[in-house]
Amino acid sequence: MRNLRWLLVPIVVVPLTLLLFHGFGRDPREVPSPLIGKPAPSFSLVALDGAKVTGEGLRGRPYVLNFWASWCVPACVDEQPVLIEAARRYGSQVQIVGVLYNDSPDAAHAFLDRYGDGGWPQLTDTGGRLAVEYGVTGPPESYFVDAAGIVRAKQFGPLTLAAMDQRFGALLSARANR
Repeated sequence: MRNLRWLLVPIVVVPLTLLLFHGFGRDPREVPSPLIGKPAPSFSLVALDGAKVTGEGLRGRPYVLNFWASWCVPACVDEQPVLIEAARRYGSQVQIVGVLYNDSPDAAHAFLDRYGDGGWPQLTDTGGRLAVEYGVTGPPESYFVDAAGIVRAKQFGPLTLAAMDQRFGALLSARANR
């Protein structure tokens, strides 16, 4: 019977240890998106400048929906220059769309005045319906959608230039391969 206890080590302890180490490498706040590979939720929202923006109107070129808030400090503050640079690099090929998350238009205007307005639409998601449809857990959170309107990737947390280059590169190469 004593010899059987040693069998528990490789059968129970080793797999349990591997499972724990795998979990420690993940962000516990990050929730995988069930939207990956599926059509992006449709929407029709008003931008801070009064323009109406629809998901259907964005079709035809890849886009990123970036859920953000003025109170999302420092992550959204750190992300803003990355988005501005990405708009400069990819502006003619990829559309960036900001979506205000649980924030007021006045606070958003103040944020954009202070940290830079990249010139892309900033949508007001009154009631948070679009955020709920995308499963947003908190800003910043971004969803990359291909030209056909299929969600291809999700970025939890602030975007980096490397992440933008990688995600936009994948969207643009998929578009070119059609």
